[in-house]
Amino acid sequence: MKIVKEGDSRQVICPECGLTKATYLLRDVSFNDDSGVVKNILAAVCDHCDTVVSIPKQSTAKVRAEYNKIKTPIDVRLPAHFLDILNVATQKIDASLGDSFNKALVLYYLHALSSNRFSQDDLGLLLKSDIAKAKASKRFSVKLNEKSINEIKSLMASQKLKNNTEVFKSLILKINEDIVQPKHLAELQNFAAAFA
Repeated sequence: MKIVKEGDSRQVICPECGLTKATYLLRDVSFNDDSGVVKNILAAVCDHCDTVVSIPKQSTAKVRAEYNKIKTPIDVRLPAHFLDILNVATQKIDASLGDSFNKALVLYYLHALSSNRFSQDDLGLLLKSDIAKAKASKRFSVKLNEKSINEIKSLMASQKLKNNTEVFKSLILKINEDIVQPKHLAELQNFAAAFA
């Protein structure tokens, strides 16, 4: 990757001016979907019309990080013992991890189930188990990007789940099933090593 610096120039095709020159300057750049702005990144700016015409590869990490911050908050109410299940699962995976790993574990399962890495068989039936029947007295909150929101929708459709609460309950019940009968424990211990 060639690193460019502020003030460098290059020939570009501007959507307004056609073939022209652009200079790399610091700019605030909006996402194409108008969902946010990346502040103060290096961008190629048309010398004639002052339009941002491209972003160098070196700026894409900052763009990606800013885009990933745009997340939708999801709050669900769960029985208290569901959070205990997550704590026990986290401790079985790696005793050095705290409860901050719980959300990562749930999102890992969301992705693994929606991508069919883990079996979705009988996921909806877990909601009918005795352990699922209890007063929902605790709040569980996560912020999700668009990809995770789509994975929730996919699980809802494939498993005929009614809402976000049922999705998260079934994920935690699946985690409980897998930790009690540790099908995926070794894989999760490898995943947890990134958080230690």
